[in-house]
Formats: sequence, structure tokens, C-alpha cells
Amino acid sequence: MSRSKKPRKPKDAVPPAGSWWRTMRPAALALLTLVLAGGLLAGLGQLGDEALRRIGPRDRYKVRFVDVECDPPPNTNRPTFLAEVRYVGNFPDTFNALDPADRVRLSAAFAAHPWVEAVEGVAVEPATLVRVRLKFRTPVLAVKVDGGAVRLVDGNKVLLPEAVTPPGVAELADTVPVPPTPAGQVWADETVKRAVEVVVAYKPTRLEKMVRGWRLTLPDGRVLQVDR
Repeated sequence: MSRSKKPRKPKDAVPPAGSWWRTMRPAALALLTLVLAGGLLAGLGQLGDEALRRIGPRDRYKVRFVDVECDPPPNTNRPTFLAEVRYVGNFPDTFNALDPADRVRLSAAFAAHPWVEAVEGVAVEPATLVRVRLKFRTPVLAVKVDGGAVRLVDGNKVLLPEAVTPPGVAELADTVPVPPTPAGQVWADETVKRAVEVVVAYKPTRLEKMVRGWRLTLPDGRVLQVDR
């Protein structure tokens, strides 16, 4: 009695489910790993944001404005300077050192002070110490105005707050009207603007406006007349 032969598997037969999984398992596991990793990173990001929101409002991260560390402008002290910055910038008594929005407002408050040319950085150090790095305007010209007062101007023609004239600042011999603009803005007087340009170019110790050009006294005592 002849034995029946087992039917041969067609060449185009579809593999059973178990065989398909064995074939695709490495790729599927790699894809699953990527999905899980992406979800984990997203979850950690949300957790970090939530943690920062919860930590931020805590009182121990609040800093008093008077405790901010910074260098003051010449001829003043840090408490006086901070009081002026807080007044000009309309800043509150305290702020949150971890809140990016508060740090932006802090930077804007310092930038509004007429002595400040640029805020170069705001850093939060250990023990919640906030330090602000500043670049101050440098006076280059002392200008006598009607009434006898002397006002200072920087190299960008910006009027500075009333202060004692420091050594090395050029003096304008001419008297000009009292500036209509407040400190921290460009002094629009044409004589002053021209005088600043001459000072930046020639570095005199004294200058006087002539009918045509300027009469300059240089640091070595020489007198020079320029047409501009």
C-alpha cells in the first residue's frame, strides 16, 4: 500500500502570522524603541516645564531689587544707582530670579537709565545672587548752557545726566541753549552735534566754533583750525 505524499507548499504562499512576525520583529522593535524614546523625551520636557512653573513662584527664588549686584556709573554709588534704575524703569520691589520674563524686564529697566549704553548680561549665581553687567556711556564733551550749568555729551551725541565733568573731557567754549530733551536722548542742537564729531575725530581738550570751521586746542598745547 503506497504512502500518500505530503502536498508541497506553493512558492507564492503567504507566511503564517508567526513567521511574519519573526521576519519583521527586528524592524518593529527598532520602531517601537524610537516611539517610546520620543514619548519619554516629550514627557520629560513637559515635566521640566511644569517643575519650573511650580518652583518659580516660591518665595526663596524672589530677589529684592536693592540686592542686585552691578557696577554703578562714575561719581555715584550702587544704592543710589539702583534707586534711579528702579524709578526710571518702574520696576517692583522684588522679582523672580528664575522667571525669564522677569529677567527681561530687569534688563529693560537698566537699559532705560541714561547712563547705561548697553546691558551686556544678566546672570543668576548660586544663593540666588543676580548680577547685571553694564556698559556705561562715556562723556567726551562738556557743554556750557544758558544759565551757567555744564552738561555732558557722549560720543553718540547723547545727553548725559548732570554730573561733575571728569578729567580728559573736551570743553566747548561756546554757550548753547538749555537742551529741550531729557538725559538719555540725542541732543539735537547742531552746534553740539558738530562739536562731538570734531572731538571724536581730533581729540582736542578745547574747541571753539568759528565763522568757518573750528579752532581746536590739542593736548600738547598746539592750536589747530579745521574746516568742517
